[in-house]
Amino acid sequence: MANGLSAEEFAEILKHAREWNEQHAIRGAIAFDGRMVTQILEGPEEVVDLLFLRIQSDPRHTGVVLQSRADIEQSQFDGFGMSRMSPSDLYMIAVSIEEKHGSGDSAETPLFARLA
Repeated sequence: MANGLSAEEFAEILKHAREWNEQHAIRGAIAFDGRMVTQILEGPEEVVDLLFLRIQSDPRHTGVVLQSRADIEQSQFDGFGMSRMSPSDLYMIAVSIEEKHGSGDSAETPLFARLA
């Protein structure tokens, strides 16, 4: 959940996130329905993992869930940076990714094992 996040605040966060993501080769998609933020992130494993942990510890968010994490050979978002999508479009892409790679942490080195 994005506790009390307004559309204007979300737009400002997204602006800064896009700049940071571009500098760190992060791509993906994001959706905001006025209550919940949903993201798909891809890029270098260590950078994506650190970004996820940063998002997870951000006090503006509660209930952060890692739906799936996988090593992929081909980018779903190459050349798009961080695309803003409708929640339903992002959901359909997420379902497609999960059908191909599974849910949960199926990466060669699980996130929390890597951090231990």
